[in-house]
Amino acid sequence: MSVVTKTPDKLLEFKNYTILIIDDDPINLKILIEYLERVNFKIVVERGGEMGLKRAQTLKPDMILLDVMMPGLDGFETCYRLKANENTKDIPVIFMTALDRAEDKVKGFELGSVDYVTKPFQRKEVLARIVTHLRIRDLTLSLNAKIEELVRTRYELVQSEKMASLGRLVAGFAHEINTPIGVAVGAASALRENVYFINQLFEKEEVNEEELLDHLETVDQAAELTLSNLKRAANLVSIFKHTVINQTSEQVRCFEIKALIENTITILHSRFKHTPIQIEVNCPSDLVIKSMPGVLEQIITHLMINSLIHGFDNGKNAGKIFIIVKLVEGLIQLEYVDTGKGIELEALEKIFEPFFTTYRTGGCSGLGLYICYNLITTQLHGTITCESTPSKGVVFNIDYPMNLQS
Repeated sequence: MSVVTKTPDKLLEFKNYTILIIDDDPINLKILIEYLERVNFKIVVERGGEMGLKRAQTLKPDMILLDVMMPGLDGFETCYRLKANENTKDIPVIFMTALDRAEDKVKGFELGSVDYVTKPFQRKEVLARIVTHLRIRDLTLSLNAKIEELVRTRYELVQSEKMASLGRLVAGFAHEINTPIGVAVGAASALRENVYFINQLFEKEEVNEEELLDHLETVDQAAELTLSNLKRAANLVSIFKHTVINQTSEQVRCFEIKALIENTITILHSRFKHTPIQIEVNCPSDLVIKSMPGVLEQIITHLMINSLIHGFDNGKNAGKIFIIVKLVEGLIQLEYVDTGKGIELEALEKIFEPFFTTYRTGGCSGLGLYICYNLITTQLHGTITCESTPSKGVVFNIDYPMNLQS
């Protein structure tokens, strides 16, 4: 990209800029070429609209000076075709014409030109208009580049937080599944030990019936304990499997929203089980929606962890979390409430901003609610608002369509 820069001895430095002039008038061409080359513009000339279109495609000039009155393809039609072509539509076009009627100027602007210069030329005026629109073009290109960078950065933040969320999920799952597996291993060990004692009893000449029955009862209890805990572990694996698939996929599919919320709470159980925090879900059991389950799981996860850390001081304070879901005229209305310490008014206005946190010393990134906001608005095509009063908790209201298009 060429960039206009100031120099000590010239207003601007133009040597990196190419201007395509499309004009069939040799006198106009001579005046323009001599003056513009003198200030270091690179000038390329075509004498008609058809050749001008072809040259613009291959050359991709920084600007086009376009005569209106030309034989064959006139300037208006040439401009129309330039703006209709993906490769040339962003090149600024300045019309050159002896026509000074307002309707002709309006027609040119409607076709996409950025300016007009009238014949006979005032060379300094022509240069001033060219410089102005090159500056505007450079600023536009720079702004577009920054916007693209912001979009890319936001996407990378979302992906990074998604992986961090998945990491927390794995850690929570590993901690949660350790209990039933540990119990099952202990019960299986007791089972094996009692089988050994039973074999020892049968090797004796006389078997003590009472002792045998005691061992058999212990075997039965150990087997039942092993089986129930392995079933619990299998259920956790199943929930974890679905959760991981959901969170690593952006696929739209049908699912029961209450089951998904309860599965998310199960995965987070290890974070809440030693706290005095109660969690209640109020949602129709048969409510099936067509949406992105992984996105909803991430949102619920972020809100619950946010409550745990900020609302209840890392689980030290008692309180309740309510998740209430209703279907109203095709919209899912999800109300998330916690009875924690709430949010100060000055902080409430900033909670959806990236990197904003009131708990930086606790290692918080300030991305949780920002991620929620972006997931809800861009992925679910919905809205999220927050109400809070210090010491009286928070209320998040989330609305989004129950049926997303695949």
